[in-house]
Amino acid sequence: MAKKKHRTAYRRSTAALEEEGRKQCFVMYGASGIVLWRYWNKKRLAISRLFDISGQVWHACAQTNEKSMIQMCEAETGIEVQRGDGKSWKDLPYLNATLDTGKMNNAQWVYMRQQQVKWIAPQVMACIMISLHRKWGFGFDRCGRFYSQVEQVKQEYGNDPRKIQEACLALTGINVTDVFMERRTAD
Repeated sequence: MAKKKHRTAYRRSTAALEEEGRKQCFVMYGASGIVLWRYWNKKRLAISRLFDISGQVWHACAQTNEKSMIQMCEAETGIEVQRGDGKSWKDLPYLNATLDTGKMNNAQWVYMRQQQVKWIAPQVMACIMISLHRKWGFGFDRCGRFYSQVEQVKQEYGNDPRKIQEACLALTGINVTDVFMERRTAD
């Protein structure tokens, strides 16, 4: 009989972070596809190309720990994406590499992972906003309108990743799971 591996608190918190990342990608990209189709008159190819750009943005950010997606968004678009509690990325060491945390112990790493989960959705939205800016020149006004429309679509489908994915596929012909998995396995 195989011995069951013990999962540390750090491993559990990292797994929770990854799971939330998958969920938010499915929700945000699915809702974005629906919004672009419904309200911005974008069709399958245009939406797919935007998602391709977002993959490039995501990979550029992942190449270094010197900048977060939210930091990149503010630098490129002038928009500071937050999570609704008034906290800024500038005050958080996991979003602002210029803050020195010193050597962290295991408990501090676990706590940081737990806090990072709260910033997954804003980071995914920041990536999409950078992509909108690069592809179609979206600035503050259009990004703000787009964000509101994404929030409405998320509400419409109860923020359910499966329902949003299915609606996006039915409307646009884009399977968000394929888009996300291709992006994750590229390189």
